[in-house]
Formats: sequence, structure tokens, C-alpha cells
Amino acid sequence: MLTLGRLMMSRHSEMTAGSPVTGPRLLVLRLLAEGDSKAGDLACRLGVKAPAVSSLIEGLERDGYVAREHGAEDRRVVLVTLTDVGRAVLSEAEAVRRGHMRRYLAALTEEDVRTLIRIQRTLIDSIVEMDA
Repeated sequence: MLTLGRLMMSRHSEMTAGSPVTGPRLLVLRLLAEGDSKAGDLACRLGVKAPAVSSLIEGLERDGYVAREHGAEDRRVVLVTLTDVGRAVLSEAEAVRRGHMRRYLAALTEEDVRTLIRIQRTLIDSIVEMDA
């Protein structure tokens, strides 16, 4: 699994070399596509320290991909939101990723793909249960 992950990450880096958003910045945009979030929550989900995420957010905000907004109910809470520009960049990057994934999965039979998906879901559920 580690070898597969490393190979896919290295290929993904090559695929997105010309993209304005790569690596950790892309992960932050993916998480924000699921909904607004506090920087601390993003750090937790990424498994990194808050200053690392703050630096990523600053760069993404400078590029116009995210915005910081105060919470409606508690002005002390600062939420990070994905902008329309950020959504467009993420959409483009995801389209490239999906195209490459289709190429990789073409080496598998339809049954193999279903089995792979089933195994991944089982592992994800197991990990989530362990963390609960």
C-alpha cells in the first residue's frame, strides 16, 4: 500500500506540475470543498500543526483561492471558505486526476475495480471506527 501510495503521489506531482495548486495546497482545497472549516480543524484533518496550515491558508488566500470569514454566531471564530476561483482551480485539478486514475484503473477488470473499492471502503470504515 505504501509503494502504491508513493507511486501515485509522485505521478500526481508530475501531472500537476503546471497547475497553480499542487500537493498540500490541493489537499486543503479538497477539504474546504466539503465545507467551511476552522484552520485548527484543517490541521487536525491533515495531521499537521496549526502553523503549517496557517501558512498554506495565507498563500491560498493571497492567490484568491480561499477567504477567511468571521463566524455569524461567534465573531471570534474564523472560518476558511473556498472562493469561486478556488473551486474552479480545484475542479480543473480534479479533472486531471480523474483522467489519470482512469488510465491506471484501465489495467484492472471491472470485477477488480469493484473489489478494490470494497476493500478501500472496509479499510476506511475500520480506521474511522478505531479513531472514534
